[in-house]
Amino acid sequence: MAEFILVHGAMHGAWCWDRLIPELEALGHRATAMDMPIDQPGLTMDDYADHVIAAVKGRHTDGAYLVGHSMGGFVIPLVAAKLPSTRLIFLCAVLMHTNDAELRENMAATSPEFGGWLVPDALGRVTMPAEAATHAFYHDTAPDLAAWAASRLRPQWPAFLNTQPAPDFADKVAGVIYTLDDRIIIAEAHRRLALARYGREPIALPGDHSPFLSRPAELAAALDGIVRTDAVR
Repeated sequence: MAEFILVHGAMHGAWCWDRLIPELEALGHRATAMDMPIDQPGLTMDDYADHVIAAVKGRHTDGAYLVGHSMGGFVIPLVAAKLPSTRLIFLCAVLMHTNDAELRENMAATSPEFGGWLVPDALGRVTMPAEAATHAFYHDTAPDLAAWAASRLRPQWPAFLNTQPAPDFADKVAGVIYTLDDRIIIAEAHRRLALARYGREPIALPGDHSPFLSRPAELAAALDGIVRTDAVR
């Protein structure tokens, strides 16, 4: 049995993991999800990491797997620096950089269209209209489920624009999962980066940026496989 700490991406919340958690539990695992304070102006990725740590206080985190989706890829290495026994899994995620060269590589592996889908609000946060969200996040998700998810999105303070490099964390990476029809993370570029940085072939799933909604059973199986492989390394 593994303990998963599920860290959502930009504009999302704990709700996005609702279909995945039962699938993980059916495989004998446990999972925790939380809402990060992404809509609060002025907060940083370090603040988000502290919030994750507070949310799992009292739970068994030794050897736990931090799963970071999308922007959550910035957060999980910062959490792991303070919970050093945890392991990292990047899911359709930005691979947190440790230097400026890696930051430039990350930008090149992200769709240049992403910024055009965002709409700023009066507080300097960004939102994504439902139609754009469905196109970007949920185009391979059942229409009623995609509409539900788009309605749950929150304004996002753009903390990701000023993210500082993290200390090297390559030895903590248990696995990387990407999707072949992701419209935010460029699949092949992402695969090459993960292989070069962490020395292991990422797991490819079909579909969109949100496999926790579109393919929760397949995603749970992939996470289970990472844990089993990691245990024998």
